[in-house]
Amino acid sequence: MDTLRSIDIWSCGGREIEVVEKTSLNKSPTILQCFSNLVEVRIGTCDGLKDLTWLLLAPNLTSLCVLQSKQLEEIISKDKAASILEETRNDTVVPFNNLKIIFLADLPELKSIFWSALPFERLKYFSVMECLKLRKLPLDSKSILKVEEFDFHCEEEWIQGIEWEDEATRNRFLPSFNRRAPH
Repeated sequence: MDTLRSIDIWSCGGREIEVVEKTSLNKSPTILQCFSNLVEVRIGTCDGLKDLTWLLLAPNLTSLCVLQSKQLEEIISKDKAASILEETRNDTVVPFNNLKIIFLADLPELKSIFWSALPFERLKYFSVMECLKLRKLPLDSKSILKVEEFDFHCEEEWIQGIEWEDEATRNRFLPSFNRRAPH
């Protein structure tokens, strides 16, 4: 999977995407590098999925699009992430460091992207549509270096219900929101 750059997963009914890396007896597991070249992930109509924690294994991901996955609750599960990091003896993984685009739509059970604020050093575009249970974003006042170049699309009623990390975060990001009327 070293050369995999893009992956589309559509109409899957499974509850989980499990990544298992086979290693020889002499080779140490390198599961954290198994998707090192993956830059684009598109997932749609995967109604059984609960989380996408395997995305921790894609450190160079630049584009994430997740649509119409009715049971998806978390992008990265804190419990599953802890298990992966413990397994690999690594506690310093920062997901989505290279992400430029996030598009989330029609995810009625989505409650969390990540449990704490992320730097999102390269993020330029973030769209959230019809994700009404998502109330907190993984942002703080230090997230996104060039906030003046950041564009966020969402529904008017959704943005009014967001729970901000603090007032500084709210003041930093609210001007970036381009509100859209519900479909």
